[in-house]
Amino acid sequence: MPVEITGFAQALARCPDFAAVDPLELEGVLTEATEPLEMEYAGASADSPLIRSGSLFTHVLFVQHGTLAPWQYPYSQLEAPFLIGDHEFLMDAERWVASYSAVTEAIVVWIPVAWMRLVVDRFPGVGEQMHQLVMRRLARFYWTSLATSGTPSSRVAAALVSRLALLGSDYGQDRTISIRQRDLTRLTTMSRSAVADGLATLVEGHAIRLGGDRPSRFSGVVLVPEVDLLKDHAFAEVRDRDIRSLLAQPDDE
Repeated sequence: MPVEITGFAQALARCPDFAAVDPLELEGVLTEATEPLEMEYAGASADSPLIRSGSLFTHVLFVQHGTLAPWQYPYSQLEAPFLIGDHEFLMDAERWVASYSAVTEAIVVWIPVAWMRLVVDRFPGVGEQMHQLVMRRLARFYWTSLATSGTPSSRVAAALVSRLALLGSDYGQDRTISIRQRDLTRLTTMSRSAVADGLATLVEGHAIRLGGDRPSRFSGVVLVPEVDLLKDHAFAEVRDRDIRSLLAQPDDE
């Protein structure tokens, strides 16, 4: 169904990509666009994805209500308000690089690429914010790749750093991470008991502390005194198993 510009700018401005844009100014720019916006209701379905990898990239998708998920690992839940396609937009891609489905009932708005180019041209900060958000997600993928192999402690450490990377705070001291144990099991592809062992090892190594009323038990809050120390634990397996052996190889020349 068609979308009226009035009020849509208010909803779009809630998206992190548009955090620094005044909704009234955004509405003024959107009124200059000529192509129509299209709103769509999407039921939860894995059989009929909203976006198929390899299809033509002509619109950016704004999730106005509900939750979508990409068909890729690590698994993510993209909750409204969320903009999908900023990566393809920044790359000036011709086709989508991933598939997405609604995992709850959702309301989405298809925004023509020409609209986004107009907005980025008028508000350069939007493009910069898009780039920062994309880089955070790419950093998260890097750390999550380390979370799927290695010892329980190295995998849990990498999963925790991946959450910090997504927030743009994977450096410095005294960081706080809120994460459910089931998310740690999913990110590390380990059992709950293995995750618990990994957390215990990190606590013993002073890489983390457990927050909450009972610090001896995991309550969903992890305190990180020094991010570099946590990264050292995350790197332990790949450093000792792969990097050292590569450095030790004799010169073939």
